[in-house]
Amino acid sequence: MPVALPIFPLNTVLFPGMSVPLHIFERRYRRLVSELLDTGSDSPGGRDDAPGPRRFGVVWIELGHEVAGESGQAAGGAETGVPTTGGPHTSLPRISAVGCTAVVRDVRPYGDGRYDLVVEGGARFSVTDLSEVDPSSPDEYAQASVAFLPEPMGPDVEEHAERVRDLYEVYCERLAAIGMAPETSPELPKDPIALSYSVAASTVLDQAEKQRLLEAEDAATRLAVAARFLRRENRIVATPTLPNLPAGPFLNNGVSFN
Repeated sequence: MPVALPIFPLNTVLFPGMSVPLHIFERRYRRLVSELLDTGSDSPGGRDDAPGPRRFGVVWIELGHEVAGESGQAAGGAETGVPTTGGPHTSLPRISAVGCTAVVRDVRPYGDGRYDLVVEGGARFSVTDLSEVDPSSPDEYAQASVAFLPEPMGPDVEEHAERVRDLYEVYCERLAAIGMAPETSPELPKDPIALSYSVAASTVLDQAEKQRLLEAEDAATRLAVAARFLRRENRIVATPTLPNLPAGPFLNNGVSFN
């Protein structure tokens, strides 16, 4: 059954179980958070009959910018903050059709209406319909009708999980040898689904590759793709020229801004 969710576009792919800090300052998303906090329900405005988790939908921005000014315009006049899943007359940002719910775990409000949040990835969903939003209005945010995606294990999942654990151990050892380490718990989850998301979230990959992992149809497929990425990354990390590469992709950039 379709569910209505407010949509929050980010330049980061959110995975189930992944925690992300957010600094909310754009007016449309300050309004979104305020309504979530006021109602404590799944949807802003109290449209749900019963209280539920304070959540919204995070989708990766395939094209465009995460941050807009008060006018709703980014550098160069590109419209931001008003997502679209694409089309012949696409306005920016263009978002992916598969995202993840963000459950609000911690909130710090500021007197001027801004918020610092810590959110945790909940469940994957597919966008089935996206609301029309007036890009000239700085207070309007998009809502979507979404269908939550199942989480099947897939064939030979334990074999894929064992392979990924071995490759990820090598990956961590090689990063540690050059003074870097991914942000993950010392022990990977035993559950193959949780393992697939933990490795996907903590491996240094570009966002398009992370989106591919998020969209995988089952845990076995996600682990198989992650294994291919880890083999490649292990070869890269093992090269003697790595310390001369730009450090940016390896650094923790901290808070994501809306």
